[in-house]
Amino acid sequence: DDIIKKYNIKKAILFPLYPHYSTTTTESSFDDVKGIETIKIERFYKDKLFNEAVIENIEKSIEGDSKEINLIFSAHGLPQKIVDNGDSYQQEIEEHIEILSKMMKIKGLEFKSINLGYQSKVGPMKWLEPSLETVLENFKNSKVLIYPISFIIDNSETDLELGIEYAEFAKKMGIDYKVIKVLNDSDKFVDFLVNRIKSIEN
Repeated sequence: DDIIKKYNIKKAILFPLYPHYSTTTTESSFDDVKGIETIKIERFYKDKLFNEAVIENIEKSIEGDSKEINLIFSAHGLPQKIVDNGDSYQQEIEEHIEILSKMMKIKGLEFKSINLGYQSKVGPMKWLEPSLETVLENFKNSKVLIYPISFIIDNSETDLELGIEYAEFAKKMGIDYKVIKVLNDSDKFVDFLVNRIKSIEN
């Protein structure tokens, strides 16, 4: 509100950096902006340029033969009741993995398996499944590459949870475990942002 008043902003493009829509993330970000005309970007996981940037990131992180690697897309979890109440997050995560899998296959990039696991569960209530721990248990003494699919910028949940806590869990099971850094300020992601905003302005 202070920035809106300071610069006398009358209209704004709201672009939360969440590829998938959720009431807990995207919608709550929109709710913080009031009193001006807005154009809302609710999701962008289907965007070809964005997905090319993701795949490029994955490809750069491969060490050895990709066909010997189990790729796990790790998504931030949500309480099951939120999805049961109509939140589209889980559906969009699953659809996004299908899109990426098809694009990688066309590109000739093949993995031993492609999987989904949910991280960051807190409290006693039921959360989305399968949990990342459960998925990792399937790959004892195997090679695993983790891509944090619901994150754009590395943070405590990619660096601490995936980079340290889950890494220790994987080590106990003899897993050759690696986490891919997400897009952050990569050139291709910046190109995507510019193109997406320009497409709205035109």
